[in-house]
Order: sequence, then C-alpha cells, then structure tokens
Amino acid sequence: MYFYNTRLTYFNLPIPLMLKPLLIIVLICLFANNTAYCQKTDTPRKANNFKAKITRVEIAGRDMPFQENYHVDYDNNVLEFEYSAIPAQNNLTYKYRIIENSFEGAKPSAWFFTNKTAVKVDSLKPAVYHFELIAIDAAKKESQPAIVEFKIEYPWWRSWWFWGSCFITLFGLFYGRERFLKFWSDEEQRHHRQVTELELRTLQLQMNPHFVFNALNAVQSFILNRDTISANNYLSKFANLIRLFLDSSRSKYITLADEIKLLSLYIEIEMLRFENKFELHLNVASDVNRFVEIPTMILQPFIENAINHGLRYKETKGNLYMSFFNQGKYLVCRIEDDGVGRERAKQIQSKSRKGYKSQGLKITEERLQTFNLIADADIHFLVEDRIKPPHEPGADIGTTIEIKFPKFG
Repeated sequence: MYFYNTRLTYFNLPIPLMLKPLLIIVLICLFANNTAYCQKTDTPRKANNFKAKITRVEIAGRDMPFQENYHVDYDNNVLEFEYSAIPAQNNLTYKYRIIENSFEGAKPSAWFFTNKTAVKVDSLKPAVYHFELIAIDAAKKESQPAIVEFKIEYPWWRSWWFWGSCFITLFGLFYGRERFLKFWSDEEQRHHRQVTELELRTLQLQMNPHFVFNALNAVQSFILNRDTISANNYLSKFANLIRLFLDSSRSKYITLADEIKLLSLYIEIEMLRFENKFELHLNVASDVNRFVEIPTMILQPFIENAINHGLRYKETKGNLYMSFFNQGKYLVCRIEDDGVGRERAKQIQSKSRKGYKSQGLKITEERLQTFNLIADADIHFLVEDRIKPPHEPGADIGTTIEIKFPKFG
C-alpha cells in the first residue's frame, strides 16, 4: 500500500508523470520547425533568367563556329570574343577573367571590367584556359556566367613527338657512329692481321732454305766420304722429311703427334749426319693430349740449335732429351742436351767459322712474336744452362730450353 502526501510538487511526482510534460514540449517544437521548413520550401523562388552569352569567337582573324572548347596553335595565339546578354538590356557592364588550368590547380586572373561587347586575348603561354564572362545590369545585378574553354598548343619544338624524334635521331647518330668506328676498327685490324700473317708466312718460308741448306751439307759430306749406303739412306729420310715439312707448312697449326713424328725423323737424319754422336730420349706424359695443336715449325730450330751448337762439339757421346708435359693451362716442351754449353760453343765457332751467324733461333723468335700478335696468344720460351754454377772449368754444362704453348685445341 502506498501513501501519498497531499502537498504534491513537480519534483516529488513519480518519474512517469515528470516525463509527460517534457515529451509534449519536444513534440510542439518539432511540429513548429517542420511547418516553417515546409512553408520555406513551398515558397517559389524567382528564377534568374539574366544570362551572359558569347556570340562570336575569332581566332587569328578567322571566325570559328561556336563550341565549348577550342584548340589554338601556338602561332595563332590571338583570340577575340564578342558577347551580349539575355535578355538584351541597355547600360550593361561586363566583367571577365581568364582561368589557367595547371598541375597546381586553377589559377584565375583578376576581374577586368568593360563596357565594350568584345575583348581580345593574346600572348598566352601554352596551357588550358577558361574564359569566364558575367554581365552586370544597371541595378548591379550579375548574370549567370558564360564560359568557353580553349587550349593553346605547345610549339612543335616543345612537343613530345619532337623531343622523341630528337632522342631517336641522336641515339641513331651515336649508334651509327659507334658502328661505323667499330667497322673501320675491325677493317683496320683485319688488314693488319693480313699483313702480319703475310709476315709470318714469309718468316716460315725463310725456315725452308735454312733447314735445306744444313741437310744438303750432310748429303755432301756422305758423298765426299764415298759412303753411298749412308747417302742413299739419308736422302730417303730427307725426302720423307721434306714431304712432311711441306704438308705441315700449308697450315699454321700441327698436331702434337705429327710434330713429334716430324722431329723424330729430323733427329734421325741428324744422327746419321753426325754418325750417332748422341742418343734421343723422348718422353711424353700420359696426360698429354697428342692431338692438341701447336704452331708449325716452332720446335725444330731449338732441336737444331741443341745438336749443332751443343752436342756437336762434345768429345764423348751425348744425350738429347725431349719431353712433353702439362703445366696448368700450358703444354710445355722441354729440350735438354748435355753438350758443351752456349759459351764454349760460341768460342769454338768464333775460331772455326768466322762470319757465320745462325738465323734459326732469331727467325723462330720473330715468328713467335708475330704469332702471338695475330692469335692473341702467349707462347714464350726460356733458354738457360743445364748445370748451374758453380761447376768445374771445361765441364759440359749443357743447355735447357722450355717452350710453353697455350692449349689451342
């Protein structure tokens, strides 16, 4: 059971009774606002029929049909606009401005006022513009604006296709120049290579008379000694050697197997000539490719030098060692003799053969230099004493020669 005080006020009323007056006040306010909004929107606004109109567009002295936008060449950068207002009125004033569109946004110019019905625009830089016109009547009422868009084109020397063409042209010129210079460089190298190959061929041909001269001397020696059997045997081997030599001289390269065959035959002839005054010791390492190619007629002068200037003057029977082995990227040919040595050989030759100078090693050295230049190779040789000092006076110190060939194939 609830008991109520007879002296009731607003603040001690129950909550439901307190909310009812507030709800009524909110509803009255909403109704009043809605009625005012409806009256405001239902009131018709008087339309603004006062408009500015562009009646004529002239570009570089030529009338153009009216359209919303125009493209103007850089050389024809003179525009004239004629305009009026609708409806037509007297004592009108016009204001206009030019708005430039750029990457940074619109850049409007200041408003210009005029009483004339035409305006000329010129000297604008290449860009997109809007010409905006507003008419003002005597009551200072402004019309709706008239807007025309026009684009001033870039000159041809600032267009993308021009710079693209310039880039392609310059690239073509530089590329053509490089190709032309490379062509002439290749031609010059080709001519130089031909000349160098002719020099190499000339040096190779110089080996023929040098070698033949020594061989004929041996034949002459057998004939003078009336040793017909040895002379016949020698001539047979010599003919076979000449045939092998001519076959190999047609090419710049020879296989190692054919070179060993040629050198062995040559050494046999020299052994006959010097009556077996020395023995040959040939050694080819098992890992050596016998079909690898080396330049022709390179080793023969070294063999000849070892026999004629080392073993020839030895009082006892000598030995000639010829070995082939691999050393990194090189094929090494080592030629050793236990002859008298270079110094004693020079002393002996100076006494017995005045005026004679061997050309075999000199020609071979020139051939190697020329061949290295042509083939961009690195063939080199080293000549040194077989027995290093100190040694006994008059000892047969011998000579060692190492020729290193890059592996051509």
